[in-house]
Amino acid sequence: MASSIYKCFSSYPSRYDEKHLFGMDITVRNMDFYAILCNIISMARKEMENLRVLLNENVQTALDNFSGCFGARIAYFATDMGELKVGQKQQMCRYCSLIRLKLYGNGRCLEQDRKKLKEASERKTLVSYTCHGGLVEVIFPVYVDNVPAGFVMAGQFRTASAPPKSIIEDWKRKFKDDQELMSAFSAVPEISPAKLPNMLGLFSMLVRSIAKEGIASIQGDTVVEKILHRIRCNLENPPTLAEAAHLVGRSKSSVSHIFKAKLGKSFKSCVIDLRLDRAEEILRNNPGTTVKEAASKVGFDDEFYFSRIFRKYRGFPPSKIN
Repeated sequence: MASSIYKCFSSYPSRYDEKHLFGMDITVRNMDFYAILCNIISMARKEMENLRVLLNENVQTALDNFSGCFGARIAYFATDMGELKVGQKQQMCRYCSLIRLKLYGNGRCLEQDRKKLKEASERKTLVSYTCHGGLVEVIFPVYVDNVPAGFVMAGQFRTASAPPKSIIEDWKRKFKDDQELMSAFSAVPEISPAKLPNMLGLFSMLVRSIAKEGIASIQGDTVVEKILHRIRCNLENPPTLAEAAHLVGRSKSSVSHIFKAKLGKSFKSCVIDLRLDRAEEILRNNPGTTVKEAASKVGFDDEFYFSRIFRKYRGFPPSKIN
């Protein structure tokens, strides 16, 4: 299964344009790298229809604590690279945005991370590396009962006081003044080379705990997973409780009870959470997207109703994301 994912990576063209992501009308330079990854390996999703990861609430706490200690982005991704949890809702750092969106584009980052994801998957252990922008990034594959359950990715960190000389020279050649670049680099969380092994050790323990202590669990062809898969595939028009019950051959009351017992919330709340999760992902990964556009992509025709629901469930309005 893992090998099929990386076939998608390796077959992806080295040149990128606005309509190259499997026919999707997307402007690459305006997308977060992680959103691009999700599109790149979407071809592998059919092979994983009956395999999903269920995360209990302690995952968010663990990621939040790590992010709070080190100030860097840390996220849990499913095996199809769909973003499941992000520590303290942190976005890509400004320095990376400048490198990717203003200086080089996403090509270099995409190629390097493709190789490191493949390496981490094959070695089944932590992979730490310094990207071409001079920042440290970490990838750790998660396995539950020897089954791939996703990746935890952390970064970026800096161990130097300035970007690589080649980056500075390329920036000056294009923009003359390097003040914006240097300011953004200085804002990246710094880990001294002496302390980096300790941070990596803590990161490794965190990821192993996620799997060992049952924070993440693999669920196969279960009632809940069949229904969740149907919802995820139809966020614009999700199934009703009656339709979900029919899908798994159960009564409506039985499905309601199972959702409450397994996930701790009602069927309706699960549907709303999945739609809001996707809308939030769209807004965070695509800064130019409006609230109305994000709402429409998850089936809300009324952006004001969507905003009220979002605020109710998230505690802040969607307009605050961008």
